[in-house]
Amino acid sequence: MRHSKEQILKFLKQLENKKAEEFESETLDFKEWISDRKKLYKKLIEYAVCFANQKGGTLVLGVRDRARGREKAITGCTGYNIDEIKTNIYEATDPKILVDIEEVFIDGIGVTILLIHIPQGIGIHTTTGGTSKIRIGKDCKPLTGSMRQKRLVELGFMDLTAEIIEGLSYDDLDKVEIQRLKNILRARKPESSLLKLSDRDLLKQIGIIKNGYPTIAGLLLVGKEEDIEKYVHFHEVTYLHMANDINYDKRIDGKNGILCLLEDIYRNIEHYNKITTVKIGLFHFEIKDFPEDTYREAILNAILHRDYTSLGSVFIKHYDDRIEISNPGGFIGGITPENILRQDSKPRNRYLAEVLRKIGLVEKAGMGVKRMFYTQLASGKELPSYFSAEHFVKVIIKDGTIDEPFVKFVKESEKQGKWVRFDELLILSVLRRQRELSLKEAASILQLDVSRTREILMKMIKRGFLEKSGVKKGLIYRLSSNIYKQLGESVSYIREKGIDEVRYPELILEYVKNYGSITNRQVRELLGVDKYKASRVLKKLIHSGKLKRIGRGKKDARYILG
Repeated sequence: MRHSKEQILKFLKQLENKKAEEFESETLDFKEWISDRKKLYKKLIEYAVCFANQKGGTLVLGVRDRARGREKAITGCTGYNIDEIKTNIYEATDPKILVDIEEVFIDGIGVTILLIHIPQGIGIHTTTGGTSKIRIGKDCKPLTGSMRQKRLVELGFMDLTAEIIEGLSYDDLDKVEIQRLKNILRARKPESSLLKLSDRDLLKQIGIIKNGYPTIAGLLLVGKEEDIEKYVHFHEVTYLHMANDINYDKRIDGKNGILCLLEDIYRNIEHYNKITTVKIGLFHFEIKDFPEDTYREAILNAILHRDYTSLGSVFIKHYDDRIEISNPGGFIGGITPENILRQDSKPRNRYLAEVLRKIGLVEKAGMGVKRMFYTQLASGKELPSYFSAEHFVKVIIKDGTIDEPFVKFVKESEKQGKWVRFDELLILSVLRRQRELSLKEAASILQLDVSRTREILMKMIKRGFLEKSGVKKGLIYRLSSNIYKQLGESVSYIREKGIDEVRYPELILEYVKNYGSITNRQVRELLGVDKYKASRVLKKLIHSGKLKRIGRGKKDARYILG
C-alpha cells in the first residue's frame, strides 16, 4: 500500500505533539538518514524485502521516529543519489524489487525527505545474501519456514490440498464416503459422464487420486477419520447450537470427511430452522429463518478458505436470531469485506474447490457470495455481514423479521417477467430501511465506482424503481411512488414528498445565493420536478419578492435574488 505525499505531510504537521512512530503501521515506517552509505543501503534493502513480503508500503527517510517536535524529528536527507538508491535495492534483492522514490521539501525547516514506495511482492523476496523478513504490525520479523509456507499459500504459489499422500492408496479410502460423493454427483449433475466410470477412475478424473495416490483434498472428502487426523492435523469443523449468548445445548466436533460433516451439520441446522409462509395471490411461498442457499454457501466458503497450516476449527454458532461462521485464515488475494461482491473467489485451497466444483457442490468463481446476498434479499431478510482480520474471517447471517411486502414485490415482478437484477435488489432493499441514498452511499453499497453506480441508478429511474431530487452534492435517490404503492406505503411516500415540497423554495434560494442565478431547467434538476411545477414554484418566489426574473423569452430567462 502506497502512502501519498499529502498523507505524509499531514502526519508531519502533528509532530510538535506526537512522535512519528505513533503513525507507523504495517505499511508505513519512518527512519532517520544514515550518512554511512554501507549501513544505509543495508537498512534500505532489509526494509524493501520486509515490506514487499507483506502488502508493500512507504518508508519515510529523514525523520527520527522517536523524537518529539518538528525540528528535532524532521532531520532530512543529504548527499543522496536517487538512482543509486534504486539500483542498490534492485541489485541486492531476489526477486528484484524496483522502488519508486519521491523527494519532498519541508517548508519552514528547509530540509528534504525521501518517500521510498515499495510495491507488494509477487513471491517470497530475500536479499541476495539469503536473508528474508516480513512486516508484522510495526516491525520487520524473520520470515521463518512456516511463515514462508503460509505466505506461498496466500500468494497462490502453493496449495496444500493438491499434495499427494504417498503413504496411502485407493484401498485406504472410505467406501461409504465414496458412495456419498457419487450420490451428491448424481443429485447435482445427473447427466454427468463421470457417473459411468468405475469408482477408481471417477476419483482419478475429479482429482481425488493423482499419480496413483490420494491427494489431501481427496482425503478430506472421502478419507477415513484416523487418516485425516494423521495427515491433516488441523482439520476440524465445530457446530454449536446456542441456547443463549453464552451456553450451547448441542455440539458437534467433526474431524471426519467433509461430505459427511456437511450432511450432519445441515441436518442439525434444519432441525431448528422454522418456516414462515408468505401468501401471494393463489400461491404460497415458504421462507425459512435461514435460507439453505445462504448458510450452505457460507459454510462451504469457510471450509474452502480455511488455513490448514494454522491451529483452529471452522466454527458454526447457531443462535436463534443468527448463524455465525468463522474460519482460521484471513482473506487473500486482495479480497476485503468492502469489495467481496466484485471479486472473483480466491480460495486458499483451490484444488479442493475444483474437486467440489466437479461434483456440483461449489459455484463458479465469484458467484457464491452474490448468491448468498441475493437469496437473503429476495427472502426479505438483512444482508450477511463480513468481518476479517489477518488470522480469521467471520460471516454473520441474520434471521430478522421477514419483510413480506418486499418479498411480494420481488415475486410479483418475477411473475410479470420483470426480473429485479442483483444490483437493483441491493439498492431497493437498503432504501426500504434508509429511505434516501446519495450517489456516494449507493456506490459504497454496490461496491462499485461512482460512474458505474450512476448508470445503475439511472436505469432504475427509467424502470420506475427510483426517483431523484436535488443536484450535485445535494442529489439524493429514493423509492418511486409506484414502488411505495406496491409495498403498501403510499402514505409514507406522500409524507416524505410533502416535506420535500415545503423545502422547494428554501433549496432554490440557497442555490441562487451560492451560484448567483438559476434557470427553469436547473430548478427541474435541483428538485426532480417537471417544467410546469418548476414554473409554479418560481412564480411564487417572484410574487413574494424573494426572486426576480431577468432576460427575455423562455430560453434566456434567469432568476436572481429580489
